Parts: sequence; C-alpha cells; structure tokens
Amino acid sequence: MKAVCFGLQWGDEGKGKVTTYLSKDYDYVVRYSGGSNAGHTVEYGDFKLVHHLVPSFDVRTKTKGYIANGVVVDLKVLNDEIDELKKIGFDISERIKISSLAHVVLPVHKLLDEKFELSKGSKAVGTTKRGIGPAYADKVHRIGLRLVDLKDKDVALEKLQFISELYKNLYSIEWSDYNCVFEEYEKLKNYVVSPLEIKLELNNSNILFEGTQGVLLDVDMGSYPYVTGTYCNVTGVEAGLGYPVKIEKRIGVFKAYLTRVGEGPFPTELFGQEAEELRKAGKEYGATTGRPRRCGWLDLPLLKYAIEISDCDEMIMTKADVLSGMEKIKIGIRYKIGGDTGKTLEMPYELNMLNKVHVEYLEFPGWKSLDDKSFEKFVNFIESETGRKITYVSTGALVSDIVELG
Repeated sequence: MKAVCFGLQWGDEGKGKVTTYLSKDYDYVVRYSGGSNAGHTVEYGDFKLVHHLVPSFDVRTKTKGYIANGVVVDLKVLNDEIDELKKIGFDISERIKISSLAHVVLPVHKLLDEKFELSKGSKAVGTTKRGIGPAYADKVHRIGLRLVDLKDKDVALEKLQFISELYKNLYSIEWSDYNCVFEEYEKLKNYVVSPLEIKLELNNSNILFEGTQGVLLDVDMGSYPYVTGTYCNVTGVEAGLGYPVKIEKRIGVFKAYLTRVGEGPFPTELFGQEAEELRKAGKEYGATTGRPRRCGWLDLPLLKYAIEISDCDEMIMTKADVLSGMEKIKIGIRYKIGGDTGKTLEMPYELNMLNKVHVEYLEFPGWKSLDDKSFEKFVNFIESETGRKITYVSTGALVSDIVELG
C-alpha cells in the first residue's frame, strides 16, 4: 500500500498527529517536500515531539522514516531533532535515511529570506525566515549544495565559496563559516543514501507519504503569492521522491474550522474576542515560530477546491473537540462577488479574487460532545457537500485521541 497524508487547508491541520497515528500500519513514513518550516506537533502523553524534518512516524513502533530529495534539509535542525529523541530514550539512527540528492539549507539562505521579507514591506508574505524559499531558488538556479556534494570536502568547499561570493555580490550578504556545515554533515553522513540504494526497499514496502503545510499553500495551486516555496499537493510526491510511484490512497486532513499563519486572503476570518477565544481554545500558535494563527470558520468553497485539485479519496477531521461547548457554529458555504447583488460562485479560480469575496454562511447548533446529534449533522453536511467520506475524527491532542467513523 502506498498512501499520502496531506493538508487540505493552509497547513496546521494536525497532519503530524494523524500521520503518526496511521504510521503504525506502514513500514515507512516518507517526507517528500518542504523543510524545517514544517512544525508537526505530536503529543504522546508522557512526552511531546515537534517534527520539523524527522518524518512523523510513531517512535514507539518499528516504522522507519525517509527524507526524500524534494526536502531541503537544515542540517543543524535535523541533528537537534535526532539528539532530542535520544535524550528521551528513542535512538532512531537505524530507522532514518536521507536522500543524498536533498539540498542543504545554508545560513545565507536564512539571511536572504529575512532580507527579502523586509524589502517587500507591505507585500511581505510572512515566511518563517527559515531559508526555505531561497534554498529552493538556488536549486532552480543550479547553484545549490546537495548532501552528496559534502562527501568530498574539497568539492563542497569550492561550491560553498562560490555560493558565498555570489551572495556577497548580488545581495551584500557575507558568510564564510563553512566549518559549521561540515561539522553538522559529519553527524548525519551515516544516514545519507542514494535514492537508487533505497528504491527497491521502498518499492517493496508499505509507505505513508507525509505532506507539509497544506494544498492551499502549494507554490503552484495555492493562494499565490501567499504560499510556501514547494509542492504541498499530492502531485509533489513523485517530484519529491524522484521517480514514479503509484498512490493508492489520498488522505486529506482538515480542521473543523480554519487557520492560517502569515499574510494572504482569508474570507472566513474572525476578529476580536471571537477570534481570540477560538485561538486559545485550539492553542493556535505556530509550532515553528510561536506566532498566533489567524482563525476563522470552515470555508467550504476552499475545501472543495483543495479536494478537487488533490483528488482526495477520504478525509480526516481534526479539532472538532475545540468547538465543543459553542452555542452556534458556522460554515462558509459560498462566495459572492460585489455584495448582496453580486454574482454567486463556489470558488474563484482567479485566486487573487479571494480577498474580494463576501461569504454566505450556514449556521449549525453547537454540540457539547462529539456524540451529540448536532455534531453528526455537521459531519453529514460536510460529507454531502464535498462528496467525500470523513473516515476518522480527532478527539483531542494525543496520538491516541482519534476515532473511526462508521
């Protein structure tokens, strides 16, 4: 079985927890895109992990992890994660592999990321400043440093000096501490494998591919330019892995409400006390940056769009428990352009129109627990409107807090 677990919104849907829960039925969890800007929080009960680069496999099982060449790797972040796992009693050194063709996030990428954001002023996207966009840009510019380059220190040093000189000339960014890259690579080199080395093993394994961010942040199909620097859609699996693979199941994860971090359109966004109450109830603060997330009601046109472009087979709902106790709950069901007399539409494919739409809402009675008929009505409505079955519902923060729907 080859399946992919990915986000149907602007990230932060709880993919890490869901992927970890599902991982027990797979041999490998494979990260196919993104970088350390991902923040997949997993609560085990007696300990908590925040995955930035280590794939979200259940560390208590025998499932393994593979970081494919579509990921850009911050060597220090990855080393720190592996060390943190060792400290709490989980040595994953025999359970993790990294593609030798994965590109490296360098200190200059972070400096440029910050410089770009500051230069954009009011048009800043709100990146995590982790250097992800510049690392992917250097990959496309054909000047990037890959893990395989670090096998030969002389080759790597020549590349690093070339990159450093370019950044000095083009961006007035100076950096020459190459030793920090070599030191971090030394700690990781035993995990690095050629994609061909591991291909046969992966082909004969049950794999759960793990997406980062969400479909609405996909660099091509998301709410551009307020997106991340890579492919968050399921179409990124083959590109990130490096060769064709048949995906048999596409599992889309979404929240019972909606959040986003950073700038960009958000038609169903809430403000003031209502937004703050939802933010506190859902603990909506970025796992990577700590930034408060913008919060709003579930947006059905956006969800339908994400399902359509991902060809999602089934869905898993998270954080429905956060809404428990609310008197009324809303779903944005359609958009209007130009106010009450404007044209009604489901989803403007001109994504720049998102910040101009007016939302029509349907109100649902709240629920006190997920056993209430009101919650069942909420689920049934979403299923009927999207044409997709909600197979699981997350009922709390712990990995084990998840129930299968009949």
